[in-house]
Amino acid sequence: MRDSTTGFVLSVIFQMVGFGAAVSMIGIFMTYRRLRNLARHGVEGGAVSTAQEYAGGGRYRVSYEVRLPEGEPRAEFREDQPGMVDLGVVVPVVYDRRKPGRGKTGFLKDIDYRTDQLAVFVFGYGGVALYAVGIILLIMVKGW
Repeated sequence: MRDSTTGFVLSVIFQMVGFGAAVSMIGIFMTYRRLRNLARHGVEGGAVSTAQEYAGGGRYRVSYEVRLPEGEPRAEFREDQPGMVDLGVVVPVVYDRRKPGRGKTGFLKDIDYRTDQLAVFVFGYGGVALYAVGIILLIMVKGW
């Protein structure tokens, strides 16, 4: 297999596909981590909508201020909503007790990160493995 053109092309293809799969999963991985941490460490509470701006495509980016117990520092988070939200309205929210700025509107029982977890494991880690196989194949072909 030494100095094989087919092996070289195959290793480059593995590396490109693996790198592309891993990089395309970065956004989903961040969402997965946030939702997993909220499911593990989340506390239900309330938040007040303070501001909103048009984000495009009929969606609005809404800023929420988490209602924390007295003496706690103020915390805000942003979330995209499909429509306009009334400002000053208290909504149910799940926030991370350690970092209240990480929050999500809704209830703790509604958080489901399993679909994101499957995509991250299959495409993200599979892409890293495919990239590693491409590197090993390249080393075998070039004989380094």
